[in-house]
Amino acid sequence: MFIRFVVARDADHHRSLTGIITEARLLRDNGSLDQFQVSWLEETYAWFNANLPVPPFSEGRWPKDAVTWFKDDAGESVKKMWEIVSLLKENGVPVRLLRSANPGKVLYEDSYQVVVEEWRIL
Repeated sequence: MFIRFVVARDADHHRSLTGIITEARLLRDNGSLDQFQVSWLEETYAWFNANLPVPPFSEGRWPKDAVTWFKDDAGESVKKMWEIVSLLKENGVPVRLLRSANPGKVLYEDSYQVVVEEWRIL
Protein backbone atom coordinates (compact mmCIF):
# COMPACT_ATOMS: atom_id res chain seq x y z
CA MET A 1 0.00 0.00 0.00
CA PHE A 2 1.16 3.55 -0.75
CA ILE A 3 0.17 6.80 0.95
CA ARG A 4 0.33 10.45 -0.04
CA PHE A 5 -0.33 13.47 2.16
CA VAL A 6 -1.97 16.30 0.21
CA VAL A 7 -3.48 19.71 0.78
CA ALA A 8 -7.12 19.34 -0.17
CA ARG A 9 -10.72 19.29 0.76
CA ASP A 10 -12.70 16.07 0.30
CA ALA A 11 -14.20 17.11 -3.05
CA ASP A 12 -10.87 18.06 -4.69
CA HIS A 13 -9.58 15.75 -7.46
CA HIS A 14 -6.33 13.97 -6.58
CA ARG A 15 -4.49 15.09 -9.75
CA SER A 16 -4.74 18.78 -8.82
CA LEU A 17 -3.45 18.57 -5.25
CA THR A 18 -0.32 19.99 -3.64
CA GLY A 19 1.91 17.92 -1.40
CA ILE A 20 2.30 18.99 2.20
CA ILE A 21 6.04 19.66 2.06
CA THR A 22 5.45 22.22 -0.68
CA GLU A 23 2.55 23.79 1.22
CA ALA A 24 4.58 24.05 4.45
CA ARG A 25 7.39 25.75 2.51
CA LEU A 26 4.88 28.21 1.04
CA LEU A 27 3.58 29.05 4.53
CA ARG A 28 7.14 29.61 5.69
CA ASP A 29 8.06 31.73 2.67
CA ASN A 30 5.01 34.00 2.93
CA GLY A 31 5.61 34.70 6.63
CA SER A 32 2.60 32.78 7.97
CA LEU A 33 4.62 30.78 10.53
CA ASP A 34 6.10 32.03 13.77
CA GLN A 35 9.85 31.72 14.31
CA PHE A 36 9.53 28.57 16.42
CA GLN A 37 7.55 26.87 13.63
CA VAL A 38 10.06 28.01 11.01
CA SER A 39 12.96 26.60 13.04
CA TRP A 40 11.13 23.33 13.61
CA LEU A 41 10.26 23.05 9.91
CA GLU A 42 13.88 23.69 8.88
CA GLU A 43 15.02 20.92 11.25
CA THR A 44 12.40 18.59 9.78
CA TYR A 45 13.52 19.37 6.22
CA ALA A 46 17.14 18.74 7.28
CA TRP A 47 16.08 15.37 8.71
CA PHE A 48 14.43 14.42 5.39
CA ASN A 49 17.50 15.54 3.44
CA ALA A 50 19.76 13.40 5.66
CA ASN A 51 17.55 10.32 5.87
CA LEU A 52 15.43 10.02 2.74
CA PRO A 53 16.81 9.43 -0.77
CA VAL A 54 16.06 12.29 -3.13
CA PRO A 55 14.47 11.11 -6.40
CA PRO A 56 16.31 12.48 -9.45
CA PHE A 57 13.68 15.09 -10.38
CA SER A 58 16.38 17.41 -11.74
CA GLU A 59 17.17 15.04 -14.60
CA GLY A 60 13.99 16.28 -16.29
CA ARG A 61 12.96 12.92 -17.72
CA TRP A 62 9.61 12.76 -15.95
CA PRO A 63 6.31 14.48 -16.69
CA LYS A 64 5.70 17.71 -14.75
CA ASP A 65 2.88 16.09 -12.81
CA ALA A 66 4.94 13.17 -11.45
CA VAL A 67 4.33 12.82 -7.70
CA THR A 68 5.84 10.99 -4.77
CA TRP A 69 3.97 8.42 -2.69
CA PHE A 70 5.37 6.88 0.49
CA LYS A 71 5.37 3.19 1.08
CA ASP A 72 3.12 2.72 4.08
CA ASP A 73 5.93 0.99 5.99
CA ALA A 74 8.34 3.93 5.61
CA GLY A 75 8.38 4.30 9.40
CA GLU A 76 10.08 7.45 10.62
CA SER A 77 9.52 9.29 7.32
CA VAL A 78 5.77 8.81 7.61
CA LYS A 79 5.88 9.88 11.27
CA LYS A 80 7.63 13.11 10.23
CA MET A 81 4.97 13.70 7.60
CA TRP A 82 2.26 13.40 10.26
CA GLU A 83 4.10 16.09 12.23
CA ILE A 84 3.98 18.39 9.19
CA VAL A 85 0.26 17.60 8.88
CA SER A 86 -0.18 18.87 12.46
CA LEU A 87 1.66 22.10 11.62
CA LEU A 88 -0.52 22.69 8.58
CA LYS A 89 -3.75 21.97 10.45
CA GLU A 90 -2.68 24.38 13.22
CA ASN A 91 -2.49 27.00 10.47
CA GLY A 92 -5.91 26.21 8.98
CA VAL A 93 -4.69 24.21 6.00
CA PRO A 94 -6.92 21.24 5.04
CA VAL A 95 -4.99 17.97 4.63
CA ARG A 96 -6.05 14.60 3.25
CA LEU A 97 -4.35 11.24 3.29
CA LEU A 98 -4.64 9.30 0.04
CA ARG A 99 -4.12 5.53 -0.06
CA SER A 100 -3.64 3.32 -3.08
CA ALA A 101 -2.29 -0.13 -3.81
CA ASN A 102 -1.34 1.07 -7.31
CA PRO A 103 -1.12 4.88 -7.54
CA GLY A 104 0.30 5.04 -11.05
CA LYS A 105 3.08 4.14 -13.46
CA VAL A 106 6.23 3.82 -11.35
CA LEU A 107 9.05 6.07 -12.59
CA TYR A 108 11.34 5.69 -9.57
CA GLU A 109 11.42 3.52 -6.45
CA ASP A 110 13.56 3.21 -3.34
CA SER A 111 13.03 1.62 0.07
CA TYR A 112 10.72 4.41 1.27
CA GLN A 113 8.85 5.88 -1.68
CA VAL A 114 7.86 5.73 -5.32
CA VAL A 115 7.55 8.50 -7.87
CA VAL A 116 4.65 7.84 -10.20
CA GLU A 117 2.77 9.26 -13.10
CA GLU A 118 -0.62 9.03 -11.42
CA TRP A 119 -3.55 7.25 -12.97
CA ARG A 120 -6.50 9.48 -13.79
CA ILE A 121 -8.61 7.54 -11.29
CA LEU A 122 -7.15 6.01 -8.13
